[in-house]
Amino acid sequence: MMRRKSTLEVAHHIYQEVASWIDARISGNVYPFDCRPMDSHDEDAIIIVSTATAGQIQEGRAKINIYVADIDNGSGRNVPNIERLQEIARYDEDIVNALNESANRDYLWDLSQATEVIADTAIGQHFVNINISFKSITF
Repeated sequence: MMRRKSTLEVAHHIYQEVASWIDARISGNVYPFDCRPMDSHDEDAIIIVSTATAGQIQEGRAKINIYVADIDNGSGRNVPNIERLQEIARYDEDIVNALNESANRDYLWDLSQATEVIADTAIGQHFVNINISFKSITF
């Protein structure tokens, strides 16, 4: 019998399925559960599951945030590294496809909204925010 999974279990599953794929494409590391070091300036990815229902068809949302340090544009002012952010944003469909092609067929994955770039001015970085929805039959 299938069973409902906690948000931590779902995040762990995402991590197991796509961490090595993402890790091969960024300069930093992949972290589950928002465990990224506060002082990191690397291209790091964080996997977080924000919601999950507890019904017979369990539905939820996850996000993968991939950080990119801002760059100096020559004026002494740091700006987003647009080229790199765009390149990383194009990974969204590949990540969803990798999740759907995984050996664990308990889930159906899809993008839940358009991938966006968000500023984190406190650390001088921007991150690509990939939002993923999932469904799993639990009965």
